[in-house]
Amino acid sequence: MTETHRQVSQRRIALWALAAALTAAAIALSMPPLRRLIEQSMVWHMAVQMPLLMLAGLMFAKALSTKHTLYKLSITLSTWNQFGLTGGLTVLVLWAYWMLPSSIDRALVVPAVDAFKVASLWLGGALLWHAAQRAPMLVQLFFVGTALPMLVWVGLYFANTDLRLCNAYSLSSQIAAGQSLATLAIFLALGWATSAIWAMLLMRTSSD
Repeated sequence: MTETHRQVSQRRIALWALAAALTAAAIALSMPPLRRLIEQSMVWHMAVQMPLLMLAGLMFAKALSTKHTLYKLSITLSTWNQFGLTGGLTVLVLWAYWMLPSSIDRALVVPAVDAFKVASLWLGGALLWHAAQRAPMLVQLFFVGTALPMLVWVGLYFANTDLRLCNAYSLSSQIAAGQSLATLAIFLALGWATSAIWAMLLMRTSSD
């Protein structure tokens, strides 16, 4: 095995390990004894577990995108996710659904709903990676410009309303969650902008 092949193999193993670790951590938050964290804190539920589930799915899809036997699955997805539109819209719908206070409450009291939350957000993260690889910059900008302002609005509303929106959480926990979501949206926007600028610089360098 050459040095290049060894590095590729090590990188692939690291990706799989990271995806598995993130998935295990996210699922663990829905199981005792760590479940009490999301039961007691809206921040842990909305600003930690939910993004962690999507990140885990995204990292799995990234690992899958390497030349692996399951790579054929990614090729199959390409037939219905051209330009990332189907995947992007699916992620938007999932994101909006799990921002609803009623959905959050049901996930805490109904195990089947919580299992659906875990599975849907994890798959949403995988779809997000697949969509991002196929979406041109304009399409990416559309989805980023739709999802992140929505996240900011939800966060600010949670943080500033006097109404207790979730029966399962106190008003102070709701306010903290809202502030965390707005902050998360800002970091995601900065991360996407940095990635987009870097991609454009690489493209310009390769064309020169």
